[in-house]
Amino acid sequence: MKKILVPIDGSETSKKALFESKRLAKVFNSKVVILTVVQDIVLNPYMTEQYYNTQTNENLVKAGEAILKDAVNFFEDYNGEVETQLMTGNSGNTIINEVENENYDLVIMGSRGLGAFSRLMIGSVSNKVLNHVKTNVLIVK
Repeated sequence: MKKILVPIDGSETSKKALFESKRLAKVFNSKVVILTVVQDIVLNPYMTEQYYNTQTNENLVKAGEAILKDAVNFFEDYNGEVETQLMTGNSGNTIINEVENENYDLVIMGSRGLGAFSRLMIGSVSNKVLNHVKTNVLIVK
């Protein structure tokens, strides 16, 4: 296992996924890529003043950066390579595209994230990723 993708959102189960990825990465001396996806929000496409949309998106990016910073701190004592990525878009689709475009041996993610309302409407991100990628996926509870 040379390369592990760990999509996180700051939830408790994503923190458990980080723990599990660190444990496995130490065993296999794997490169760990920690990914956070923030939704690009357009609050009102007909609004002439886009300040609120821009400010909301900037706040979401800052929150994503804080999540990644905490994750890097968690890997502070890991001697292998750790990379972070912050992407915007639909979480499930973005993770699937990342897995399809890169050569990951394993995806480790939490069973449930922060998007409870979204999960009710379109299904959980972890379930979507599990059912749409060819790479092995470890879902952590």
